[in-house]
Formats: sequence, C-alpha cells, structure tokens
Amino acid sequence: MAETDSLLKRLVSTFVLDFAAWLLGTAVQTVRPLPSKLPASTVTVDQAFLGTLTDGREILLHIEFQGRRSHAPMQWRMLDYMPRLAFAYRLDMESVVLYIGRGAGTHDAGVYQVNGIAGTPVLAWQYRVVRLWDLRAETLLTTAPVALLALVGQMQMADPETTLTAVIARMRQVVDGGRRRHLLTALLALLPEEEMVTMVERLLAEDDLLAELELPYLRKIRDEGRREGEAEVLLRQLQLRFGPLPVDVTARITAADVETLLRWSERVLSASTLDTVFDM
Repeated sequence: MAETDSLLKRLVSTFVLDFAAWLLGTAVQTVRPLPSKLPASTVTVDQAFLGTLTDGREILLHIEFQGRRSHAPMQWRMLDYMPRLAFAYRLDMESVVLYIGRGAGTHDAGVYQVNGIAGTPVLAWQYRVVRLWDLRAETLLTTAPVALLALVGQMQMADPETTLTAVIARMRQVVDGGRRRHLLTALLALLPEEEMVTMVERLLAEDDLLAELELPYLRKIRDEGRREGEAEVLLRQLQLRFGPLPVDVTARITAADVETLLRWSERVLSASTLDTVFDM
C-alpha cells in the first residue's frame, strides 16, 4: 500500500490540525512535523508530529498506516518504534495505528505485555487502534472537520449515494482551491469500489469539479492499487497450491509490476513446483 501510504501522509500533513485533534481527542493549538527517520538509527516511522495543546502541554503524536498485510506483526513493530520515539524526544506520547482495508487489524487489541517468570508484567506497551473500515461514515458528516471526510470510502456507508453527495457538498465549501483539490482527489482515490468511483465522478461532473482533480496523481494511485490487488490474489493462489511461502518469494511478489504478476498468475495451475511459477 505504498501509494495509499503516500496519499494518507500527504492528507494528514495538509490538514494536520484537524487530524491531530481527532486522534488526540482534544483541541490542538499548533502542530509541527518531526523527521520520520528516528535520530541515531535507521528506523523510520510513517509520521510523527509535535503538538501543543490549548493548555500549553506538548505531546508527541505518532501515526502508522497499515493494510491487511504486515511483514512483521504490528505489535512488535510498535514495540520497536515507541521506545525509540520516547527516548529521542522525552515527551508524553500518543501512538496510533490506522488500519485501512476491510478486516485489517481485526486481532490487534493495541494493549500488550511480556511477563516474567512469576507471571507478572516486566514490559507493557499500548497504542490506539483505529480501524477505518469499522467506522460509520455518516457519523462524520455533521461534526467532523471536512478533512476527515476524504476517508469515508474506507468506512461503512449505509447509503453511499446520500453520504457521498453530502461529502462533496461539504468539500465544495472549502475556499482554498489547492486544499479542495487535494480533498477531492483523496476522496476518489480511497474509494474501494468501481461503482462508488463512477458515482463520485458523476457528482463531480454535475458540480463542475472534475477539472479540479489531480489526474496524474490519481492515475498513479489507481495503478498501484491494481498492482497490490494482483499481488494479493497471487499470494493466495500460491499459498493454496504450495502452502506457506518463503519470505523471499513474498518479497519478490510484493515488488513486482502488474504485467509480471499476471504472467506468474497464469502459471500457477500448471506449475509442478513453486520455483517453476517464476522460472518458466
């Protein structure tokens, strides 16, 4: 989900005050970005911000975006990130994982501990888990800042046409053309179903907003979405046929382009071994 990551990071950075207030659950006075590469290490987090609350307190906001697959379990990745952030900045900290894609993060409780020999905790850590796919889009329409409405395609919608019509009406009220363009592009890029995409494109055409879309950026994101989808299908096919896959095979599939993935997928049924899928 590299391109989706890029889009979400860009969205959060553009409307960081809105997202910080939503994730922290309180009003935020100022927010400034921190380097994603942590000091004195090669470890990189998705996003980190230094926020100042209205009462003057400073807090570190750490955000990770995660889809349905992760190279390492999220709780262990967070255990790596969080102490490094705490040591680097020595501030109160709120860490959040935003799960994108239906079913992503289903089993992540966000609260973990390691016990000693006596069964008592010797290490504990926790972070907030936000499953976008488990939220109801309609609850955001009247109360949430307009920036959050770009995410509704990843949420539950009882009546997509009514909800998306209301979302576009709110986005249309954004005066700054650049910010409005980014919101509309993000909304369209994060829609999971072609039927919804067609619906939104029709609504944008009715409002003369189609010309505002960042089409090259949107095309790049859609192409990456197709590549990720083909990779996911191929991984499932290979696992069903040959069982658990070696790490290097998974990495090779994840990095391949669409044409290569389609070629490999065509070989799965006739291949006698896993190696022949890639070597034929």
